[in-house]
Amino acid sequence: MREGGSAQPLAPTPRRPPPAPRSPCCGCCCSQDVGRERKLRTRDGRKTLRRGAGAVTSLPPSDATTSLPRAGGAMAIFSVYVVNKAGGLIYQLDHYAPRSDTEKTFSYPLDLVLRPRDERVVVAFGQRDGIRVGHAVLAINGAEVNGRLTADGKDVLEFLSNPANYPVSIRFGRHRLSSNEKLMLASMFHSLFAIGSQLSPEVGSSGIEMLETDTFKLHCFQTLTGIKFVVLADPRQAGIDALLRKIYEIYSDFALKNPFYSLEMPIRCELFDQNLKLALEVAEKAGPFGPGS
Repeated sequence: MREGGSAQPLAPTPRRPPPAPRSPCCGCCCSQDVGRERKLRTRDGRKTLRRGAGAVTSLPPSDATTSLPRAGGAMAIFSVYVVNKAGGLIYQLDHYAPRSDTEKTFSYPLDLVLRPRDERVVVAFGQRDGIRVGHAVLAINGAEVNGRLTADGKDVLEFLSNPANYPVSIRFGRHRLSSNEKLMLASMFHSLFAIGSQLSPEVGSSGIEMLETDTFKLHCFQTLTGIKFVVLADPRQAGIDALLRKIYEIYSDFALKNPFYSLEMPIRCELFDQNLKLALEVAEKAGPFGPGS
């Protein structure tokens, strides 16, 4: 109000319009901050760091989060063989067998060609639904077959040639090696090892140390006394050289030091079995074998 003048009312201060109501949060833990970092927490409690970029950044729900596979994929050690200096198999362990069985129900006539081979019935022609040439008949109608005979003693090929037996459920897969076949393969590898040593141009060749295929690697370590330790493993499996020497150490501690064990004879020691399986588990996890391990 000025002096000598009449009082004039003050103009009211304009008010800002109220902010528009925000929609309720959808629970997706989103961030709308721009130019700064903010910690977000997902539903499963994990904390991640996101930087706002002017757009809504949302995290997937916890049930869509999956654990990442181990680097290099799944690796495994398949089996271990110990061969004496005469070529005899004195120990064998099947540690891991890849599952390749396939069971299907067939109607007559059977669209696969089966042939007898090595006291088994195998697929000679025709591949479908995971069944491959060379796969053997393992079971018929849920009952395991015994070589070329069914569970009730009938010939497998005759049973499958009878239309009255259809529909029939047949399980195919890789056949399991028998004890005699393992003995024969160990003796055969012993001969190949000796041939490789003789053919090598190097004087005092150490023989076969590794055979590599698409699906597995064969690693061999021969001691000064002629004992061979053979390991079949996944081609990506690491640390097999250290594992072979660890197996030699276990053999020295729990087989040779056993007063009831005779040299060059089959190994029947429980402590040897236990420590060998433990060493295989450590090797599969790519763990080192330190002193005293």
